[in-house]
Amino acid sequence: MIFSASWTNPNNITNRLVGWVARLPARVQTKLLIAFLSIVGLLIVLGAVGLQVLSGVNDQTNELIKLQRRIAAYRQVQHDTTNQLYSISTALLLQDDRMLDAALRQLSQFGYDLDRMEFVAESEAAVLGQVRQEYDRFTAGVTHVVELIRAGRTDEARKVQQAEIMPLADRLERLTNQLVNIAEADMVTAIETTKGAYGTSRLIVVSFAVGSILLALALGYIISWSLIEPVKKIETRLRQIAAGDFAQQVAVVNRDELGVLAGNVNQTSEQLGRLYQEVQARTAELARSVGELEALGEVSKAVNSTLDLDTVLQTIVAKAVQLSDTDAGTIYVFSSTRQQFRSRATYGMGDELIAAISDQAIGLNDPGIGDAARRRAPVQVPDLSEGTPSPAQKIVLDAGYRGVLVVPLLRPNKIVGALVVRRRNPGEFDQQIVHLMETFAAQSVLAIQNAKLFREIEEKGRELEAASRHKSQFLANMSHELRTPLNSVLGFTELLVDGIYGELPDKAKTTVERVQANGRHLLGLINDVLDLSKIEAGQLTLALEDYSVGQIVRSAVTAVEPLARSKGLSLAATVAENLPLGRGDERRLTQVLLNLAGNAVKFTERGAIDILADAVDGHFEIIVRDTGPGIAPTDQVLIFDEFQQVDNSSTRQKGGTGLGLAISKRIVEMHGGTIGVESVPGSGSTFRMKIPIRVGEDVKAA
Repeated sequence: MIFSASWTNPNNITNRLVGWVARLPARVQTKLLIAFLSIVGLLIVLGAVGLQVLSGVNDQTNELIKLQRRIAAYRQVQHDTTNQLYSISTALLLQDDRMLDAALRQLSQFGYDLDRMEFVAESEAAVLGQVRQEYDRFTAGVTHVVELIRAGRTDEARKVQQAEIMPLADRLERLTNQLVNIAEADMVTAIETTKGAYGTSRLIVVSFAVGSILLALALGYIISWSLIEPVKKIETRLRQIAAGDFAQQVAVVNRDELGVLAGNVNQTSEQLGRLYQEVQARTAELARSVGELEALGEVSKAVNSTLDLDTVLQTIVAKAVQLSDTDAGTIYVFSSTRQQFRSRATYGMGDELIAAISDQAIGLNDPGIGDAARRRAPVQVPDLSEGTPSPAQKIVLDAGYRGVLVVPLLRPNKIVGALVVRRRNPGEFDQQIVHLMETFAAQSVLAIQNAKLFREIEEKGRELEAASRHKSQFLANMSHELRTPLNSVLGFTELLVDGIYGELPDKAKTTVERVQANGRHLLGLINDVLDLSKIEAGQLTLALEDYSVGQIVRSAVTAVEPLARSKGLSLAATVAENLPLGRGDERRLTQVLLNLAGNAVKFTERGAIDILADAVDGHFEIIVRDTGPGIAPTDQVLIFDEFQQVDNSSTRQKGGTGLGLAISKRIVEMHGGTIGVESVPGSGSTFRMKIPIRVGEDVKAA
């Protein structure tokens, strides 16, 4: 579709001119320069016309000045002629010689004036010639009269004056009047001509000015619209592109930069259209992929969050149907004993259809599900109405389903089941849908396998729970059975050592003391095992009461001091002043500190053991620091587990079962505290225990 806007000026001629200017193969700058130069040329022509008009007006003015001078000269001649005639008449009447000479001189001077008049007024040459002739005759007559007067011939002179001089004087007066009248007529004609020339000049100047203005406006309009109209078209097209319309194009006839710009806009629009279509396609593909990923995420979440196999399989088949754009689906589980597929989860089907399909025995010979399982690859039937369907396929076909895709659920060397999706429209399934269904099939296999493993784990868990319960019961019973005779043995040995039954020989007494020491060690081990069994059975409780941290530290120091002194170790205890009373199980906390201090003395060969106690942020912090061999980083976590020892050879030399720290950790945690170790091999160890100052009643049981 081509986008085209009409010119806003309805005048066809103007439209053609604008179109012609737009089609000129020149740059916009060149067109603007031509228009500017055209306007400048019009101004120059207007100036030239104005100068020409001024020149004509100047010529007319000069002509009027000449005519005015001529009239003045003619009037002067007329005046001089009248004066001379009067002077001559007076001189002839009085017959005075001086006056006659003066009259003759005036006649000569008047001749010079006539010569000048003839030079000034060439157009009146004929009249001036007559004036000259008459004047010559008049001069000759006057001279003759003067000669007669001087000769004394007065009467004859008077007759000549009357007969010749007077008529000549009249003719000269008429001729001079005629010159004045001619000059005045020429003056009137020149004035009328000047007025006409002025009107004509004014009309020409105004016409040129108006024409120049109109032409400048026309050029401006044509040039501007040859630029504005394409810009408007391009602007409108850009707005359409911004609105997402990439199908149209802008039609610009300009053969300048605007035409190039319009072509670039059209090319850009086409490219944007292609890119937009690609983006839409990719967006749709991404949306589909996101939907698939979300569905797979939901399936994975269902697989990982619940062990209810029916719920997981129902979620899988529902998402499979939705993402494959099909109408129904079923997940079958394969029974290896019966060699048959059994429906386990369905979606999009009615109860009657589900019941009808469930009643069908589907084996490995089935042309749909069986083929997919045997081939270990997806099998699709584009149209069930073509060919001979199996009984199960006949039920599906009668229900209105035409296209079927079967994806087997497989494990290495084992058939787990099949995922089947159905749609009412016939046709091949896209390969992308097939791959997606394979992914759902893998999730189904994982769900089935997880459910099976969970059942096995549940059975094993129940078995382990029973074994642990039996072990704890056995340990408790055995500890009780061992403690009773052992206490009796220790009691009798103590009586023997004290000499209740008489003094024993030194050798026998030494043996009995050794038996007593080993018996006490064995009793400690039995107590540890009994405590551990109580903790595991949840039977160990805390006897909460107020206690003093300083008293616990002193009790521990008193207990381990003899052994430390015997090994030559320095044992120091530092308890902060004004510590508050704590609330907890004093006996169990003393047991923990005795274990930590005893281990420090036992594993330290030289140096010192420091015990520090303080209160920090609502907790008691008790630290046991030694200068022993230290503990490797890999063993610092293991030492708090049951029956774990740092080094078998070292432990065997020092003794112990590996239960002390495990029991200590449980007791501290029962108080709501923490215990840890900081150690560098070869630089000793620091055990740090933190317990709340006031333990609540809710932590009395393990």
